[in-house]
Amino acid sequence: MAKLDWNRIEKRLAQEGYTDERILPLLHEIDEERTKKNAVILAHYYQIAPIQLIADKIGDSLALAREAQKLAKEGKNGLIVSSTVEFMAEMVKMLNPQSKVVIPGLGAGCSIAEGMNASTVERIRDAYPHSAIVGYINSKAATLASYDSACTSANAKEVVSRIDGEPVILVPDYFLARNIIKTLPADGRTYYAYERTINGHIVLHDPRTDERVAIPLDGAAAPSRATGTCVVHEQFTPEQVAFSRKKEKADLVLAHPEVPPAVAAVSDYVGSTSGMIAQVAKTTAKRIMILSECNLTAPLRDTYPDREFITPCTLCPYMRKNTLDGLLAALKEERYEITVPNDIAQGGRRAIEKMMELTSRKEMLVERYR
Repeated sequence: MAKLDWNRIEKRLAQEGYTDERILPLLHEIDEERTKKNAVILAHYYQIAPIQLIADKIGDSLALAREAQKLAKEGKNGLIVSSTVEFMAEMVKMLNPQSKVVIPGLGAGCSIAEGMNASTVERIRDAYPHSAIVGYINSKAATLASYDSACTSANAKEVVSRIDGEPVILVPDYFLARNIIKTLPADGRTYYAYERTINGHIVLHDPRTDERVAIPLDGAAAPSRATGTCVVHEQFTPEQVAFSRKKEKADLVLAHPEVPPAVAAVSDYVGSTSGMIAQVAKTTAKRIMILSECNLTAPLRDTYPDREFITPCTLCPYMRKNTLDGLLAALKEERYEITVPNDIAQGGRRAIEKMMELTSRKEMLVERYR
């Protein structure tokens, strides 16, 4: 990591409202421990601002996975602290299996990941043996390994339109799947969004025809959460957008595709975290509404001090499991370690490789670890 500018960090903490006198000494201690162990700290955009400021790399889930892959290619196989949620830490481990990967907070799960499991995927496959099951990368390792291909919010449209299979079934997030499928051209194929499990059935929905089909679970274990939607993005409403445009004078509304379709319909741009950041770079708008996790605005305010970012400040309860104290303990004690069984890791890498193949990003193909 480049030498830290502590004056800048102190200024940024004040700007973000972090006035606790313990924070700066904690950051110094974290930096000292990282240096001593030659460790790497990866942090998601949804982490609190102090964690983002001390991290070696911040980004969305795919960017952090690519960073793990890069570290593996460079032979940097030491300690990685993944200040994220569990499925992201598992992905880091799968892509850098030689490293010890730890996460600062226990219970840093994900409501989307809890809304799907491998048993449900295999039951869908039994019902549609010629289908292509595309799974959102926000999935636990064992679930990821059961997909025909992974996808991200940035490339889901490209993946589902290019993969072979009939029908194409996109599993969770339901809102993301609906928002993506509605944008696809008519190509003669059927596209289903996984909606939920209810009354012993798996419900699939075709957003273009409004057809629903129900598949009996027939003994398959249902996911721990009936719906695979994001507890942050599912809360946004069209009324919030209307209020922001009228009362807060928002010039531009950017939304993550995990928002409800009614919210996507009234937004100016719907796209991934990286996509929204790119839109900010392109626009001349000065008052921008961001419909995503509140902490995403911290790096945006830092990069674009001339803009005002408006957001209903909705925080991810899972991401909040990671704290500065937990980050320091993860470095010092090398807790809580993330492990992925080899067969599951191989399956997960296969799903990611398929995604890369379908999106023609050959330079980013995942190494095949044997």
